[in-house]
Amino acid sequence: MSKLLKIMLFWSLGFPFILAILRIITDYFIGRDIELFSYSAVFLGTAAAGLIFAGPLNYYILKSQEGIK
Repeated sequence: MSKLLKIMLFWSLGFPFILAILRIITDYFIGRDIELFSYSAVFLGTAAAGLIFAGPLNYYILKSQEGIK
């Protein structure tokens, strides 16, 4: 699998999944009601941000650091 694909998969699926799970755990310990519909917005929002901003930015940073070495 190419580096670009690995980076994009992590920032568009892995990171949002981890963030949503952490929010669910935090709300559980605080004592709030857990409704999965509200966490889907968190997941989809961070997935879109990871796909548009974080993934390409991290890929270009990685490529620029490889060129320096």
